[in-house]
Formats: sequence, C-alpha cells, structure tokens
Amino acid sequence: MGLAITAVRISLIGKGTMAFVDEQRYVTAMLGLRALGEGHVLEFLRAINSMGARPGDGLWRAIPGLGQAALLLTTGLNPNSPPSLQVPQLFNVLVMSLNMLLLYKIYRRFFQAGMALLGIVLYSSLVNTNLYLRHLLPYDHALFFFLLALWLLLRLTARSAGWKYGLVGALAAFSYAVYPGYFMGPVVLLALGTVLALASPTDGSEAKTAGRLVPVGLQLAGVLLVLGGLQLLSLLADTSYWASSRYISTTITQGSFDEGLSFIGRYYWQVEGWMGFGLVLLFGIGLLRCLGAAVRQPASLSLAALLSISFLAWLGYAGAVLAHKLVFYGRILHFFGPFIVLGALVALHKLASARLAVNTLLLIFGSALALEHFGAFASAYKAIEYPSDVAYDHGIHDYNQIAANEISVCDKNIIFNRLFGPRLRPIQVIVPQPTRYQFINFAYLYPISCYKAPGLKAGTVVAAVPYFMKYPAYQFEGHNQAQRVILQNYAVEFRIVKMN
Repeated sequence: MGLAITAVRISLIGKGTMAFVDEQRYVTAMLGLRALGEGHVLEFLRAINSMGARPGDGLWRAIPGLGQAALLLTTGLNPNSPPSLQVPQLFNVLVMSLNMLLLYKIYRRFFQAGMALLGIVLYSSLVNTNLYLRHLLPYDHALFFFLLALWLLLRLTARSAGWKYGLVGALAAFSYAVYPGYFMGPVVLLALGTVLALASPTDGSEAKTAGRLVPVGLQLAGVLLVLGGLQLLSLLADTSYWASSRYISTTITQGSFDEGLSFIGRYYWQVEGWMGFGLVLLFGIGLLRCLGAAVRQPASLSLAALLSISFLAWLGYAGAVLAHKLVFYGRILHFFGPFIVLGALVALHKLASARLAVNTLLLIFGSALALEHFGAFASAYKAIEYPSDVAYDHGIHDYNQIAANEISVCDKNIIFNRLFGPRLRPIQVIVPQPTRYQFINFAYLYPISCYKAPGLKAGTVVAAVPYFMKYPAYQFEGHNQAQRVILQNYAVEFRIVKMN
C-alpha cells in the first residue's frame, strides 16, 4: 500500500515549484552549490547562511542539486525549468516515504502490525501530509530528521552507548537547522528523554538517581555540538547563525493572532473534513485514556509521555499565538500530524481490542475511508494550476514579454512570481520582437485587504485558470480568516492575455 501511495505522489509532481515565496531559498542554495563546485567555499557558506536561519536546508538540498547539475552537464536540461525541478520534487517524495517508514516503526513500538499500518494509511491520506510534495520547502525534510531522532530515542535503553544519545540530540538540532519553525522538536525530544530517564529503575541512592540524567546531558550535548558547529561555519561567512535564529522568531507573524486554540479545529474541519474532525476527537479520547493507563500500568509510560509532551508543545505554541508572539500555519500543524494520528490509534486500539471481528472491521473500514480521502485529495491536487507553470507551458520565458501585470486585490506590496527558463539552457536567445502579454495575478497574493477587479487590456485570452490559492489548504499558509473568505468568495484567476 505504501508503494501505491508513493506512486500516486510521483504522478502529482511536475508542476507547482516556486509558487511560494520561500521556495526562492532553494535557488539560493543552488547558487551556493555552484560556487562550491567552482571552489568558492566562502560564497557557499554565505549562501546557506542567507536562507533565513536554515543552513541545514542548504546543506541537505545539495543532494537533489547535484542531480540537477548532472542533468545539466549530460543533457543540457535547464535547472530553472520544471522538468529539471522534478528532481527535488522526487527527493521530496522519497523523504515522505522515509517518514512513512519511520512512523510505522514508531507506531509499531506501541501497537500490533495491523493497527500500525492503519495509522500509516490514515496519516498518509491527510491533505496536510501531502500538501507540500510539489514545493521546494523544508517541512517534510525537517520532520524526517525529527522522526529519525524520535525513533532512535524510543529504542534506547539504560545500557545503550552514550554516543547514541548524543546522536539523538544532533539529529534534533539538524532538524531545527533545516526548518527553525519546528523549534519544538528538540524540546519534545529532551523532555521525553528526561521522563524516560527518570522513570528508569534504580536502587534509590542519590548518586544513581542523578546518574539517570546523564543520557539527557549527552542528548543536550549533541544539540549544542551541531548548533555550535553551524555557528562556527557562519562566522567564517561573516554572519551569525545564532543571531539569525533569534531574529527569525520575530517574523512568524504572517497570519492571525486570533487563531490560537481555534486554528487546529478550523484547519482540520475546513481542509480535512470529517476525517480531520474524527482524528482530532479521537486524539483527545486517546490522550485521556493513555494518561489513565500510565497511572495503572507504568509500562505504557513512554506512550503517555510522548502524547502528553506533544500536546503540551501544541498548547505552548497556541499560548504564544495568544500572546502575539507567533501565529499558526498549516505547516506548523504538519509537525503535530503524526501525534494526532498516534493519539487516535490509542482510542481505536481500545475499541478494536474488544473482539477480533471488531478489530478486522475497524482495520478494513478505516483503511477504506483513508484511501477514499487520499483519492479525493489527489484528484483535487492534480487539477490545481500554478501561474509560473502556465506561463512556461505557453512558452513565456522572458520578462520582456510581460507588458503588464495586474492583480485582483487592493494591496500594493505584492511579491510577483518568477518565470521559468526554457527546457534546455540555450547558448544565446535572440527575440527581436517578442509577443507581448498581460498577466493577471502573476503574484503571491498576500496581504489581501479587499478584492478589486483587474483592468483588462485589449487582446486575446490565451489562458484562464483558477488562482492556485483557491485550494483551501493553501489559504492556511499565512492568510487570516477574512483573507481566506475573499479568496473563497471571489473568482480570483490567473490569466494570460495576448495583446493586440
């Protein structure tokens, strides 16, 4: 089933890159990789340290970047064209498959194989799980390193080698370096490590009790070692990774401070529908059951600790939103998705353990429901068209071909999209008198204070598609409730008009 889900995901790539402003950081990473290939190490370090406190993302993205470079050298395929950008998209799908595997191993520590597989199918079916597979964004990659660290931590015992605890911390720190928005990851792992260490049996002596915290210290040392190493590399590039990390937290305000506790409910209902509503409800039931079971059965402490710590992490983030320090995005909920499904599995496991027939029916019905949900997502996702890809399909690669670019909102400080280059990188392009076009909404429409009908020039409409942010899940990546209503209620389109 995992192979089938992966195959569907692969069928959905080929468009969508550079739709979000943050995807421009991938270009920065590739320019740094080119500089490194030319022997300019300092330029490479400056590039990865100019990505918004994401040097880990710059280092990690070298893998698909090398693939694109190989295609350029062997076939002439332009790295700034959608065919070449399928390489990092395929890398996204690979990482998402690895996340599925890690989650199965994590769920398998608490449940039998059938229930763990149900959890993977439920998680893989969610819109939020799959939304970013087309985009050159770091969320799934940061989640990969976090889940790898979590899986390793859950496998460790009091007799495990100390370096393994340090590795947990190092992986957690690198996850943060890939995407600092998941700053709660290292905190969750340190808190879980502390609970597991204090719960380990001792002879009651004070020395033994203090010794139980040594693994936590090693885990913290791993975190500091990676962050310290990245800081030293940034100093070589005449900047400071730590200063960038402190600054980036002040920029997570593109949204609404009014949606603290309510954001998760709105997202899961408006985006995931009944599937999302049911999972959140089951998570609450599972969390309560898990806490009660931990009191009676110490063996279930690790599961109760993991669920409660992740819940407290979400609650703390929601508190920061209410305090006007942060805002929620769909990509932040992306971090909590595995735990929501884990809590739901606790509730479902109690129901399924009553009778074997109930267990079988639950697995069949739950899997069928999840696959139907995934199919609905895939159908809707496949239909989305993105401005840059539509322009590419119509052979528009030169900014001189754009005579005008109108937008459908009242706001002025809008960031416009970028054009892709031609499929093959030409030695010289001569366009003496290019055809001129008017674009409508060739931009990332944020902020949105009101709708304004764009002015159309005389010409022939050669393309007209719904603006990609009409898709509900995209509207939770920075737009507040009022802005989402505008996108939902007005016929916002991307148009190309060939001028007379």
